[in-house]
Amino acid sequence: MNPKSTHAVAARRRIKEIENLMPGTPIAVIETSPDGHDGNVRLVQTHAKKLGPDTLLCIAAGDGTTSQIIEAVLMAKGLSGKARKTVILPIWGGNANDLAHMLNGPAYKAKFNDILKHGQIVQIHPLQCDMTSAKQNTRTRLAACYASLGVSGFVAKRLVQPKYRKSILHKIPGGTTLMDILTVASSILGAPSFSIKEHGDVRSVYELSFHNGSRMAKIERLPAKLTDEMFYLNQFEHKKLLSVIPKFMELTRKGVSQNLLRNYTSFTTQEDSWAQFDGEPELIPANTKVQVQLSPRPFYALTTTLKTEDKAKTGNSTK
Repeated sequence: MNPKSTHAVAARRRIKEIENLMPGTPIAVIETSPDGHDGNVRLVQTHAKKLGPDTLLCIAAGDGTTSQIIEAVLMAKGLSGKARKTVILPIWGGNANDLAHMLNGPAYKAKFNDILKHGQIVQIHPLQCDMTSAKQNTRTRLAACYASLGVSGFVAKRLVQPKYRKSILHKIPGGTTLMDILTVASSILGAPSFSIKEHGDVRSVYELSFHNGSRMAKIERLPAKLTDEMFYLNQFEHKKLLSVIPKFMELTRKGVSQNLLRNYTSFTTQEDSWAQFDGEPELIPANTKVQVQLSPRPFYALTTTLKTEDKAKTGNSTK
């Protein structure tokens, strides 16, 4: 669990609920690392012997931390193939909780007794973003739900700054929503466009986003499932708000959304730009070649909302 996540107090209550539902079952509570991504990778490596297909790894944190843990389970050095089949259950501990919502619905409706008794195990191929620098150094990031470059990366950067996290608005009813609106609106107005080179042509864009499911930043926008074997690519070439809103609405139309499906895309950044991976910001240097596809290695998740036939892909069961 992340002791500093947005809903850490509620997360502790949910952990207690799980402990009460499973008396006699070995349960270990491990706090995430204050050292961020690399620290959480080392944390997973340290506890690798606890992992495997018979382990339910509940992650009480936001989407960013959850994504870091999933990435570590799939990619960290030293883990066995058995450890990589650990079953994941995100617990609503952050701000958006998009992965937890897509797997088991909103927090206020979810009941752990139902999830543990009736949940099915499905395999999900996360987005894999390979970024190769001008010096030919390659860094790979995974994103369970979504990744993007542009305005949403700029927004994600703002949302992790002390000014946002320490705002007094978080302490009053409805204050977090108001703070989100103010932060997003100011970020949209302040975010710069950036240039990419694709198929030999250079063009300016405001946002490039890649979606592995139906939900991003608390908004259900695409007729997609986490278990689909393709992702959605979307782009905005300018930031006129009056044109952005209709386009978001248009994306939900089946005929339009089908045209956005991809299994691979690549481009090269022409200048520094901000990206985000499940809400975690990262600066992408200029002249970085970015390749996006679904990871060939899936993670396994416990769900009550995805179709049960997806369970057959895993060879696992909740028993």
